[in-house]
Amino acid sequence: MEKYEYYDVHTHFLPGMDLGCKDIKDAMQMVRRMVEQGCMGVIATPHFYSNETIESFLNRREESFMKLTEEIKESEISGFEKAICLGAEVGYHKSLIFEPQLKKLCLGRSDYILLELPFAKWGPEVLENVQKMMQVREVDIIIAHLERFFEYGNKKYINELLKMNVMIQMNTEHLLKFGAFRHALDMIKNKRVDILSTDCHGTFFYPPNMEQALAKMVKADLQTDIERMLENSYLVYNASMRAAQRI
Repeated sequence: MEKYEYYDVHTHFLPGMDLGCKDIKDAMQMVRRMVEQGCMGVIATPHFYSNETIESFLNRREESFMKLTEEIKESEISGFEKAICLGAEVGYHKSLIFEPQLKKLCLGRSDYILLELPFAKWGPEVLENVQKMMQVREVDIIIAHLERFFEYGNKKYINELLKMNVMIQMNTEHLLKFGAFRHALDMIKNKRVDILSTDCHGTFFYPPNMEQALAKMVKADLQTDIERMLENSYLVYNASMRAAQRI
């Protein structure tokens, strides 16, 4: 199979930040695996929840990133630290509309924000708040792993969400998980997925597995969709990196 180069815009490898890597050793194993699979650039998106201040989150993220950067510089993959962009996976909360510093959580300080919706049955107010967030805070929303919300009885609201001006990200795991492949293919074939990302959390739990997911898509004759989604990932990554460099 052709080895694809890719950009991953949803990851959890910064050490000690959240449910991802616990320490530098784990983080380095993750980064090495990404590079081996053809990752050309990555956005670190540790979880942000509204029970923490944005300032506190940004300070923790910077400290974790600096530690990892120094380790990468001294390793055989030196230089890859320049391909890491900082962002966040922002947990939905209705108060986000009123947060004046919300853009500090965007990917690389671009207009893109990776939003994780509630793991529960939604009400109409969830979609209303998503719409208001885009209008009031002037952000471009990427919905994280939309496939994970079907099981809560949200099909009606997901269909409404897909009509909105948002981007949809799917986890590679959905293509590899037993019993989920057909659903993943259906979403992709019906253009309900804009971006494919790993959402990697560790070397065993949600590992970097882009290569395996793309291989399954190739077998399903979805090369055109691969190219479309990887191009979208690059565009988001590139815009995020350029925005970060202007700070």
